[in-house]
Amino acid sequence: MNTDRMAANLGMKISASVGYRADLQFADARKINKATAHFMLSYNGECPSSEDIAQFFIRQYNAKITPFLSTAKVYNSKRVITVVGQILNITRDVSDIGRREMKTVIQGSVYLDVPLKEIWEISERNGQKVLVRKMKDDIMALVQARKDAMMDQSSQMGLSFANLAKANLMKFLAVLEKGDKVRVLLGDKPMDAEVLAVTDTDVKVKTASGVDTVSRQHVLDVLAKSPAKEEAVKDEAVKYYTEAYGDEEYAKQLTT
Repeated sequence: MNTDRMAANLGMKISASVGYRADLQFADARKINKATAHFMLSYNGECPSSEDIAQFFIRQYNAKITPFLSTAKVYNSKRVITVVGQILNITRDVSDIGRREMKTVIQGSVYLDVPLKEIWEISERNGQKVLVRKMKDDIMALVQARKDAMMDQSSQMGLSFANLAKANLMKFLAVLEKGDKVRVLLGDKPMDAEVLAVTDTDVKVKTASGVDTVSRQHVLDVLAKSPAKEEAVKDEAVKYYTEAYGDEEYAKQLTT
C-alpha cells in the first residue's frame, strides 16, 4: 500500500474543500535579523505554487509576514520549500508629519502617531523620503506565538534547516568563495550579487547598486559557484574518469 500517495490524495481533497493548500505546513524557521527569517514549509501533494506560498503566509500570520517569492527554493527529495519571509514594512507619505495626530519625537527623524501609539521614522526608499513604521515585534516571536496558538511544537519531525545541512543540500552556503554568484539580503530586500571577499563572519559583495559588506547569515542562496571553482571541479572529474576508464577523451566527453 502506497501510504504517501494516499496521504497526497487526501490532502488534495481537503485542499479543494477548504480553498487552500491544507498540506502546506510550517516545518522550521531560522532568524536572519529582527525582521527577517528563512522559513521551511513542508507539503505532501504537488509542489506548491507561488500563490500557494503567498496564501500560506496570509493565512498563517494574518499578513504580518510577507514572503520574498524570488527566494523560494524547492527540495523535491525532502518535499520541502525554503523561502525568506519578512515582517511587513509599512510606509506612509512623509507629508503625514504635518497631521495633527503626529507628534515630534526627534525633529526631522522620529515621530509618534498618538492615536495608533506607533513610532514612525524617516527613511529613504528609491531616492524618496518616506515614513517607515518602527517594528515592535521580533519575527521569531510572531512565529512562536503562532505555533503556541496552534499548539504546534514542530510536528514535522526531521524537517529542519539543520537536517538540510546534514544532508549536504546547503553545503555551498558553508564554503562561500570569491567569484560565487549569490543572493543576499541587503537592507530589507534580496538582491543578486557577486562575492568579492569572505571572512569567518562577513561577506563583501558587489550588487547592481554598488559594493557592500553583509554578515554571512544574510547570504540566502548560492546561485553559481565561481568559474575558477567550477573549472577545478571539472578537472578533478576528468582526472577521475581518465583513471577509471583509461581514456582521457572519453573522460572529457563525460564531463562536458
